[in-house]
Amino acid sequence: MSGPRLYTEEEATHQAYDIFLELAPSNLNEQDVETFNQYREELGFIEEGEPDEQWQDFVALEIEADHFLQVLVGLEFENDDVLFAKILISRDKDAPFCHILWKETE
Repeated sequence: MSGPRLYTEEEATHQAYDIFLELAPSNLNEQDVETFNQYREELGFIEEGEPDEQWQDFVALEIEADHFLQVLVGLEFENDDVLFAKILISRDKDAPFCHILWKETE
């Protein structure tokens, strides 16, 4: 029996970003959406990596590092980075899952 069918990190990152773009207008305030759209080409960043320990406080499943990816979406300004979303996404093609921690509104 073979193991799970996994998306590559690049594929999972693209999926996470597409989900971010789709849900951002409903989860961020209007000013944040405008700022992101204005500066994303020049200052935007998407970082992927191994999920950190914080996720265990938000999801009730075991997070296997090989099967999940953490994706950060934000803007990198000279004086201060702005993180708009921290995304946990499954790489398992047969077990889709995505959870997003959104930037809190001020």
